[in-house]
Amino acid sequence: MRPRASVHLPADWSEAARRIRRDAVGRVLILGPNDVGKSTFARVLLDDARQEGRRAALVDADVGQKTVGPPAAVTLGYAGGDVLSLARLAFVGTTNPVQGWRRLISGVVQLTDEADANLTVVNTSGLLRGPGRRLKAAKIAKVRPDLLVAIGNDPSLDAILCNHIQIPALRLVPSPQARRKTDAARRAARGDAFRHYFTNASLLSLPIDRLPIENGPAPGALPPERLLVGLADAAGRDLAIAIVTASRPESGTLGLLVPAIQARPARLIWGAMCLDEDFSERRFVF
Repeated sequence: MRPRASVHLPADWSEAARRIRRDAVGRVLILGPNDVGKSTFARVLLDDARQEGRRAALVDADVGQKTVGPPAAVTLGYAGGDVLSLARLAFVGTTNPVQGWRRLISGVVQLTDEADANLTVVNTSGLLRGPGRRLKAAKIAKVRPDLLVAIGNDPSLDAILCNHIQIPALRLVPSPQARRKTDAARRAARGDAFRHYFTNASLLSLPIDRLPIENGPAPGALPPERLLVGLADAAGRDLAIAIVTASRPESGTLGLLVPAIQARPARLIWGAMCLDEDFSERRFVF
């Protein structure tokens, strides 16, 4: 992710960044509907903190439209130089935040608490109504932000903020450069993000009997080919997202497409979606 360059900032955005810098705010959680500039404002805060010599981190809790790292995961990145690079991820296994509720919340908490930064910005999806409102309430309760930033005029934002009046909040206008994205454009963006994540991935063969499988439909069930799965170490720390390339019960092995990882996987977590060879997504129901 690249920070702002020649982006025209609304006056209240600049004032919000100044206030956050002045008050040395530690945790900011950004709310808003789709396509109002939440990711852009996150970039503004990260770039502003970096220029002031503060270490800044982004916890990207939008599992569908990513600023850093692959979809179907909560991701952590640090602002440094001109690029925000992926530092850690927590596997969710789906781009549907409601379907992945439990792992999404636990991932946000884990990565927010882990972030080694003076400023941690938590960016969220545009889902605000119904289960989205309850999901946002759970995130706010678990993250315990110092400040809520609500972008846009969606009435659902009023309801969320009214339920958390004990937390200071700022209301900002949408970015004038924000544009409504079609569902096709969102799918294409997810495909590009997956493709980038797996650019330098390699094939790995793992013995099934040494790789406990979690979240599967039944004990002993093997994940099908092209299923998106998570890999974790023995301590439960998520290492990477992988794609099942071969499921061989006769040889007792699984073939996986995996980016470079620093430790040998000790656990595999089933996801809820498959990726075709062109990285387009298919829902998987078991």
